[in-house]
Amino acid sequence: MAVRRLEIGAFGGPELIRVVEDAALPAPGPGEVRIRVEASSLVFTDMLIRRNLYPVLKLRLPLTLGYDLVGRIDGVGPGVTRWRIGDRVADLSQTGGNATHVVRPAATLVPVPPGLEATRAEPLILSYLTAYQALFREAEAKPGDPVLIYGASGAVGLAALDLCRAFGLPAVGVASARREPAVTGLGAAFVAYDAAGAAATLDRLSREHGGFKAIVDAARGEALSSVLARLAPGGRLVALGFSAPFRDAHQAGKAQPGLVARLGFAVDFLRIQWLARRAGASRRITFYDISGRRTRHPQEFQDDLSTLFALLEAGRIEPRIQRVFGLDEAAEAHRLIEAGQVEGRLVLDLAAPIGRDAEGTRAGTAP
Repeated sequence: MAVRRLEIGAFGGPELIRVVEDAALPAPGPGEVRIRVEASSLVFTDMLIRRNLYPVLKLRLPLTLGYDLVGRIDGVGPGVTRWRIGDRVADLSQTGGNATHVVRPAATLVPVPPGLEATRAEPLILSYLTAYQALFREAEAKPGDPVLIYGASGAVGLAALDLCRAFGLPAVGVASARREPAVTGLGAAFVAYDAAGAAATLDRLSREHGGFKAIVDAARGEALSSVLARLAPGGRLVALGFSAPFRDAHQAGKAQPGLVARLGFAVDFLRIQWLARRAGASRRITFYDISGRRTRHPQEFQDDLSTLFALLEAGRIEPRIQRVFGLDEAAEAHRLIEAGQVEGRLVLDLAAPIGRDAEGTRAGTAP
């Protein structure tokens, strides 16, 4: 059986993505399992990795894309006792998940309930877990605490709003004016960043709430001092994304941010890390890195993802999936991500045959 995967041999645009076939299945070694992947990521982070702009990961070419995966174990290596062939599992891979078969360490896997559709479960691994841990692990938000979400119509932003709705946290979402229905549909107040007086509106809402207990910033489009000024006493800013420079570049007709914008991105990233490490500042600001946090707190990763799967099973949360793609359509998905034309999530369906017509046929496809 051949293995099909999405590979890049150079860093750059979506046109560099290619479907590669390997003749033989990979063999799991000691402590490893082989997974027949059912669904994997098509997210903003995958685009950053493709362009070698992801600040917390050293990349080597060629590489297979795919930050996470859901699948079924079809091979078990020596010394593995917890898992059996046929078990459904999820994992955070950072790279390599966009493949029909992968080998992963058995210790990092999280069980997936058998009744969950893979394309609905996959967004929980990166997008929802990031939002969940930002809100409840980093910011320690409680029911009734006011929350401000920047980048509210993106994958993590909508996940955060969905969780705020599920747990009773009043939320304000910031996104472009055309995304208002997506934000208000989850019960949040809405502020358009591209409307006149947006900053004044956010300042007013902050005063009305007595400041925000948690601010989750997936965009980094506003001055850090202005964002921090909207925190409540004891509140926390969780910075976890830098989508604004890419949005601005696209609006200017550029494929990616220019050198000055990328330098600004790097300076902002380093400044946030420095502020988070300062004595007395650690309870006010943090930069959230899902992989680094899993390394430090592996049991929390397992527990939190299992909690999210249970919430999905119970109908308390529901990922917003804009469209499901096959391997041969991945370049199109990456173009949509770069153009800022995604509301919520795109998902890669590894069970779909190459060449299948996607129009209205893939499970989980939303208009």
